[in-house]
Amino acid sequence: MDARQRAAQYYDANPVFPKDIPFYRARILSPHARVLELGCGTGRVLLSLLEHCSYLHGVDCSEAMLALCRRKLKERAVPAGKVCVDLGDITNLSLPMQFDLVIAPFRVLQLLVSDDEVEGLFRTVRRHLAPGGTCILTAFNPKFDPQGLLENWVSPEEILIYDVPYRGGRLTCHKRRLAGRPEKQIFCSEVIYRWFEGEVLKDQVIEPLAVRCYDPDQFLRLIEDHGFRVIGRWGGYAGEPYGEGKELVVQFTV
Repeated sequence: MDARQRAAQYYDANPVFPKDIPFYRARILSPHARVLELGCGTGRVLLSLLEHCSYLHGVDCSEAMLALCRRKLKERAVPAGKVCVDLGDITNLSLPMQFDLVIAPFRVLQLLVSDDEVEGLFRTVRRHLAPGGTCILTAFNPKFDPQGLLENWVSPEEILIYDVPYRGGRLTCHKRRLAGRPEKQIFCSEVIYRWFEGEVLKDQVIEPLAVRCYDPDQFLRLIEDHGFRVIGRWGGYAGEPYGEGKELVVQFTV
């Protein structure tokens, strides 16, 4: 079952994506590079990197998200030999090639809440890195320790994330923070999309969401404990110092 089937149509309306495209472009060191994107979704990052590499392979677990990505590729008439997007499990992936750069943008790692899923992702990365290749993973930088995060997380009232024009009406996105498990740093919420025409509610989608959090030191240890070597770390996509910005961005290699 595709958990994002109904929400996928609203994904690209989000005006608060991180400004991460220039950062990823700068990490493609050759026009001959091959890039693997884990959790490519509707192609927000993937389509922006196509001109900077020789081949890009995207994988996602949502067919609804991939359908939107494929439609964009078709509209741009991107040659089939330049890109491929597949339905797949990024925690158990085995493609017949390796890549110079593996990325999982916009905190994809944090959507893997079980230890088995996290282990599987790192196996996927190791299996698909070409010699000398690198991977970039990201997470948000929590403001609190696990207990403090729990105390400040739960908010049964809706929090407005954005309100934007949409299909002649408007689309709102709210978040409701429901519960947390501080021992595993897993926090659950609901993302609520509402599409209005005038004052008439045309559609509502409630998408459950669980994320696993890491503080800056934990994030580095997670990568290093899986046998990788960190070669770059930032607190954001404009080069902010690691641990001081809103993001945790780490580049590593075997």
